[in-house]
Amino acid sequence: MKFQYVLCLFFLLSLGLYSEQNDVFFETQRKRLNSSDIFEIRDAIDRLTFIKSNRGVRDILSALEGTPNFPTSETNAPAVKFYAAKALAKKGDKIAVPVLIKTFQKESPNLVEHNVTKPRKISDGVSGRHSNSSPYFYEDGEISMVLACGEILRALGSLTFSEATETTLKQALAHPNFYIRSSSADAMYESNRKEFLSTLSESLGKEQNPYAKISMLSAIVGIERLPNQNFRTVTETLSDIDPEVRKKASEALRRLDLRIAAPYLEKAIQVENHPIVLSQMKEDYSYLISFRNP
Repeated sequence: MKFQYVLCLFFLLSLGLYSEQNDVFFETQRKRLNSSDIFEIRDAIDRLTFIKSNRGVRDILSALEGTPNFPTSETNAPAVKFYAAKALAKKGDKIAVPVLIKTFQKESPNLVEHNVTKPRKISDGVSGRHSNSSPYFYEDGEISMVLACGEILRALGSLTFSEATETTLKQALAHPNFYIRSSSADAMYESNRKEFLSTLSESLGKEQNPYAKISMLSAIVGIERLPNQNFRTVTETLSDIDPEVRKKASEALRRLDLRIAAPYLEKAIQVENHPIVLSQMKEDYSYLISFRNP
């Protein structure tokens, strides 16, 4: 009996200590989010992202919104909004949706069409392997507001859907900046809603930018998942002159997730000479031919 009493007392003390340490953890990350060092802010966001609890979601939302009273503060940097949006997509909490929409509506009107001043190669930078590729993704300190807004849209597409989300994505699909249009298409694919097919098809018919065009086509193919004319168009795009477009076409075939797409990728792999595109094609090909439980 005495032993059980001691054991119970030890358990209660341990629980109190754990709770206190837990509070210290969140308070520490909260302070780090107000740092002037972008890398420290990013690390704090990462730590709040990869814990099981959703307790840190509101802190990440605060990081996304920034500090309005100090516009030049590092806490308002596009990179912070970029990583906060990625984190919120991973956390999957619907309370993020209104703040994501509000932030996008605040920042996106200032973005104009991106005019490339010189021919750019894919080696100039693409995003990580678990995110959609970007036409001008560089170092953390050089992440633009265009990239941040693109990530906000993709986060919206992956979270609980709402009428406000639908309106935002449709408006973004007609944005002056081609990367925003591309990101909106990615978000529509992430939402996996067939209601977007007509909107995407209409925008595809008007689109002139190759990257945005393949993004819209990729979204259509990913939602339809049918070996139709859109599918054949994507397979033809595997030989496009632009390596980024070829990479996006490869990702589109993976989205289709049908083995019928594998031979087209296999053929493209035989002639691909760009290392990053080749790596993506091989990864997508392996995925298509792999055995997976239905």
